[in-house]
Amino acid sequence: MSLNKVPLVIRTIPGIFLMFAIAFFAKGGEDFGFYQWRGLETYFAANPYSKKLLIDILHLNYILLSIIIGMLMRNILTIPRWAAPGVRTSSLFMKMGVILLGSLYSVVDVARLGGTAIILVLTFIVFTILFTLWLGRKTGMNPEAAAVLSAGTSICGVSAIVAAAPAVRAKTTDVVYSIATILSFGLVSLFIFPLLGTLLDLSPHQFGVWAGTGIVNSGQVLAVCLAFDPGSTNHVSESLKTGEIYNLTRVIFLPFVVLALAVYSSRTAQLPEDDVNINTGLWSRFPVFVLGFLVVVVLTSFGFLGSTSPPSHELRLIHKLYSWLFAIGLAGLGMQISFNELRKAGGKPLIVGSAAACLKALLVLIIVLLFVDKQP
Repeated sequence: MSLNKVPLVIRTIPGIFLMFAIAFFAKGGEDFGFYQWRGLETYFAANPYSKKLLIDILHLNYILLSIIIGMLMRNILTIPRWAAPGVRTSSLFMKMGVILLGSLYSVVDVARLGGTAIILVLTFIVFTILFTLWLGRKTGMNPEAAAVLSAGTSICGVSAIVAAAPAVRAKTTDVVYSIATILSFGLVSLFIFPLLGTLLDLSPHQFGVWAGTGIVNSGQVLAVCLAFDPGSTNHVSESLKTGEIYNLTRVIFLPFVVLALAVYSSRTAQLPEDDVNINTGLWSRFPVFVLGFLVVVVLTSFGFLGSTSPPSHELRLIHKLYSWLFAIGLAGLGMQISFNELRKAGGKPLIVGSAAACLKALLVLIIVLLFVDKQP
């Protein structure tokens, strides 16, 4: 039977199993009662020399290890054809994990963190879009290419690029170069952010604010927050808790940014009036998983998931579950990063995108150091 004739759900199973195997190799099997293998992270932590360098300084925990192993499989061994459909479900695992993250918050937490997040995030969305468009014009990029790149650098990376491309009439090459630029910067961020956070003695809360606002791609926000502050079953990752509120706040603005860029592109392209079309699928771009996150927040706030302090048995299970969902999803993310595709990031998009992303990360870091308290 041809692979294409097999139902899609069944075709995803081998790839999902492969992602789980990578996560299992990095994280270990203790959560399943399989104590014979405690994970590659535990193996590194057992040696004082590797622990100091790889764990304490480079924060090479199971999250980063899952991504790295996935990348090595993609670029050295090649992902089997039978695994590709399952690997493409990686974002679904991460979104399910984000929904379950709602169990870390109360309505009060979301209101308190969200108010500050809206001000900071909106400021940097506007700044990053304007700077990217300005620098793109100065370097001679066409308006459509600069517009789609500005969506990626200001909101949520690849997802924003894909959402904005039809609205601004970007060419396929514009999309490919923008995605390659975003992934290249994000790949560097996975290792630089936790290292700088350690050297600058950022608290988990400060690091979460920096990562949630300053990192370009949503999946990489998850990765660096958990790399810097992995947490445990009984200890919530403060970096992840803070970083995801800022990241989700940023994602919520995606439909409005797509609409604004569509209007900008239609004007700069000087199209005939009857040819201007800003049908961006605005509400179809709304991140529905954010609503799931808020539902879980409400359930937690009203005690439907048990006591939060100390965490109930149900909440401890949820915390274990989202850690596995992230590990599986990020393993799949690693398997979708092709070094050959990253090489496509070159010339003007690489210069403009990297400059915008670096400047945003630097300015957010300065604000965090000057104005954000170590404790929330």
